[in-house]
Order: sequence, then structure tokens, then C-alpha cells
Amino acid sequence: MHFKIEKFTFCFITFGGPKTDKGNRMFRSLIRPSTCVRCLISRIQYNSTSKSKSEVDPGAVFIRKDVQDLLTNITGFDLSRIFRTRTNKNLDRIVYKYLTDKQLKEEQEKTVERGRAKLQIPPILTEAKENVEILEKDEMLSGFSPSKHLFIDISLGIPIRDRLIIARDVDGTLRTATLDEKRRMRQIYFPISGRELVMPKMFEEEQLEKILERCDYQLILDRACVQFEPDEPEYIRVTHRTYEHIDKTNSYDVLRSTRHFGPMAFYYVWFKKVDRLMSDMLSRNLINDAVSLLQLYAIIHPDSNVATYEFHDTNPHRLIEAFIDDEARIPDLLSETFRQYIRKNQQAVKNG
Repeated sequence: MHFKIEKFTFCFITFGGPKTDKGNRMFRSLIRPSTCVRCLISRIQYNSTSKSKSEVDPGAVFIRKDVQDLLTNITGFDLSRIFRTRTNKNLDRIVYKYLTDKQLKEEQEKTVERGRAKLQIPPILTEAKENVEILEKDEMLSGFSPSKHLFIDISLGIPIRDRLIIARDVDGTLRTATLDEKRRMRQIYFPISGRELVMPKMFEEEQLEKILERCDYQLILDRACVQFEPDEPEYIRVTHRTYEHIDKTNSYDVLRSTRHFGPMAFYYVWFKKVDRLMSDMLSRNLINDAVSLLQLYAIIHPDSNVATYEFHDTNPHRLIEAFIDDEARIPDLLSETFRQYIRKNQQAVKNG
């Protein structure tokens, strides 16, 4: 049901009781004429993410241009992986075209642009906290309706996450909506394709573990990006559990040249768990990626010894050796991998 107050258009929906149709009378009774909508909007914090000032916001670090550039560099850009077929569905009929050299170059450039679009990194945000604010408590409305009512501003031109969503409980309390109520109302009135109101069973602990054991990491992360917002606790739980399983099984290469490699690397650096990932990079002869990982480490942890390294004037091998001595949590593993990397490159020079 839609109502207009000044320039705001509201819609309300009932939960927990029979449908009602009392029109403006019910709406006025639930909202109350004395409650100024403009005052509500000025009082309520639209951003659902509530942070303590003492906490470091990973989102503020993640969005920095130098951080984004480093994450893009270590992600890789293998077009065969980016456009690989991931389903068993029948493919469309192959179309062959005769192109001039100029047209071929244009098509190749378009393919590169499409590949970059596919590698757009999902954002990292601080976990949203419940921040319910009591706006009014009217005992005269207690028991007025057997249902809780939720109201959402459906005016045009307002970002989804900035829309005013309030609730009137059966005891007459008018309050801001909980995170779950906001999530459901947004999906009901501004649905996102592929997102469900109820969390799919694949994200439940038991089912999630089974999918992780199959190493189907990209399926989990792709589906999580559709189902959840980046600051939802469930999104953070699912992605972090996936990153931990990848680290445990040394399966980093599965996510290379995908949009999830950057957030995964950021997670390891944030929690200082980069040893195995760096070891994997060295074993694949990706020394530049390893140095980029150290640069990211220096940005995220400015109080560490890594932040004092001269990245532009120092040999990459010396940077790796310094990290092993100063910050490595598994120095034996990293030292052995680094020695193997050195021997492999020396042998390549001799044969070369």
C-alpha cells in the first residue's frame, strides 16, 4: 500500500498477521501525524555499517587506488581463464567472421575490455552492526493490529541502501528496522536478480563444507556476491571460511584471473597470513607478484618492518629475504620455497 507525505512516498507491509486494508486511517494511526518524516530522516543513520572509532576500517584501506592497483596486478589477466566455460549447458552456435587486420585488432581490444569488466573486484566493508533506534512509543497503539508493520520510502532517485525503513511493533513502538528487516524490504520492493529472501541452504555450515571439499570455490564466492551485501555478517562468514579453506589446501591458483583473487589476497595480508600465498607465488616464478604482496603488506601494516623497505631501489630477492627474517610466520616453508626458486632460476640461466 502506497502513501505520500510531503515529497516522500511510503509503502508498508505487514508481517505476522492477516492482511489489512484500512487505507489512510491505518497509515495515519501507525505513523501518527505528530511524527515528522523529515525529522525521522535527519535522525536516522542510513548507513547500516556501524563502526567504532577505535577500529580500523578495512573498506577505507581497500578502496585506495594504490591498493586496488596492487590487487589488480597480482590477480593476473589470463583471457582463457576469464572466459572459460563453467557449465555443461549447450553452447550457442559458433559464428565465424572474416575480418581485416584493423577489425581484428578492434575485436581483440573489446575482448580485453570485457575481460577487465569481469575482473571487477567485489568491495570489502566492515561488518554491519545492529543499530536499532526507538523513535516513539505510543501505548495507545498497543494491540491496534496483530501484525508488525514495516514502512519503506519508495521515492524515486534514492540509492537502495539510503532508503528510510522503519517498523511499528504490535506494542506501539516505532523504531528503525533491523538489518534483517531492511534486507527483506529492499529485496521485496527493489529485487536483485538471483537473490533469494531466504538464505540458500548451500551457505549453511554443513552444505558449505561439502562444497568446499569439492574445491568449488568460485561457485561459492560468485553466489555469495549475488545473495548478500558486502557488509552482511553471512557474506563475511562465507567468504572468510572459503579463504581459510583455500589457504589450508594451497588452492590459490583456482582463483587466479578471477575477481575474487584480490579480496582473498587482501584478507591474507590483513590478518598477516601471507606466507603460504607468497610461497605459492615463488613456486610459480611470480616474483613480481610476491613483491606486490609485500607492498600491500606495507600499506596495510604501516607499523611493521616491511613498511620500511625501499621497494623501488632494492633487489626483489633481498626484499623476500628481509621479509622471511622480519615478518614471516612460517619462515621454514618460505625459506625452502625461496631456495628452490633461486636454484630453478640459476639452472635456467645456465641452460639459457
